[in-house]
Amino acid sequence: MPGEGGMVMNTNPHNEPKPFGENVTWQLGYFHECMSGFEHQVAAHLMAEGMVEESLILTRVIHNRYHASKRNPFNEIECSDHYARAMASYGTFISACGFDHHGPRGYIKFSPAWSAEDFKAPFTSASGWGSYRQKKIGAKQVHTINLKYGRLQLGELAFSNMGFGAMKSVSVMLGSQNIPVELKHKGSELLVKCYKKVTVNTNESLNITFS
Repeated sequence: MPGEGGMVMNTNPHNEPKPFGENVTWQLGYFHECMSGFEHQVAAHLMAEGMVEESLILTRVIHNRYHASKRNPFNEIECSDHYARAMASYGTFISACGFDHHGPRGYIKFSPAWSAEDFKAPFTSASGWGSYRQKKIGAKQVHTINLKYGRLQLGELAFSNMGFGAMKSVSVMLGSQNIPVELKHKGSELLVKCYKKVTVNTNESLNITFS
């Protein structure tokens, strides 16, 4: 509608005379409209490529278009009502958190795209869900995985170095239990390898402190 924003699916980088076919073709209509599923996919890709501001602009435009004062915010129309492809929005969230998880390997990673020095977000795995928080405190950085439901088995964890200096030591605590680990560096990434896989259960927290 007039005054609303969106990503129109129309591009012709090679200046072809009829890039979208003849005016009589039924496909032509798709090139001049907005589809939230395609928009969210592009926003997710932008976030993954480090184009954070552009991703957030596109995401905000979609949310504004489906503001509750105008339309149903739980029905971002795509090809039809309640179309599943709009769930591509979750990809933007995953990329924004820098989240990666491999259940069988016991691998988990968080690398937020913004507000890295004070960040908190929910996460889900195949066998549990909870919240993650990271905070920079002076020369230290503290990471907390709080499991609200289920179980989470971990053997390797990865985080980003939030400071300019090298982190030389790491402490991993499951409640009051100290977990023996090895710290490795991979560029600006901090890799924590547990000598033995640790299981985080419901209402337990794993605290990782780098110094």
